[in-house]
Amino acid sequence: MDTLRIMEQRAAGLRDKLAALRNEERALQRASGLEEQRQRDKAESLDLETRLTTEKNRLRELAREKAAAMQATATAIAEKMGRMLPYGRAGFSFTDDGSALLGWELPDHGFVAHAGLSGGQKVLFDAALSYALTPQDRANAVILIEGAELGQEIALLLNSVADANLEAQILACTCHEIAVAPAGWSLERIAEQQQIALEEGGAE
Repeated sequence: MDTLRIMEQRAAGLRDKLAALRNEERALQRASGLEEQRQRDKAESLDLETRLTTEKNRLRELAREKAAAMQATATAIAEKMGRMLPYGRAGFSFTDDGSALLGWELPDHGFVAHAGLSGGQKVLFDAALSYALTPQDRANAVILIEGAELGQEIALLLNSVADANLEAQILACTCHEIAVAPAGWSLERIAEQQQIALEEGGAE
């Protein structure tokens, strides 16, 4: 009987050990599965990072190409503006992120952004910009300039336009007296025309 009891106890102990081993095996299998899943997730993450980096590089390259294409146009506009500006040169550039910088390189002042120009300088600069944006093949192009803020600098505008021989009709209005119009310009005084009209109207 003692021998049988001992054998049963040993069998029970072996069953317990076997159950424990099976539990460990299942735990190892789960751990192995988790490790495999972790490896798959890691590989997928690395693949996504690689694709993201590639896409970012592609977008940066597209941005550079776009900026280069826009810069070519901006440079042409700035050069055409230079034909009308009385001094200095126009600056027009684009960055890779698409931001635009427009301004005037002034003698003894350096580059001044458009927002920093004085009222009179903006009149000169905007007139040149309007001219530069006028299509080359447009017939009978007309540019109207309100030059009240120019003061005596109106002469600079008139002379620069006359010297450039621009292919556009330019009307410059000012309240300042102009003694003599440069060659290529005709001078009309509205007050005199109004007086003539009044006199003719009174004569009738």
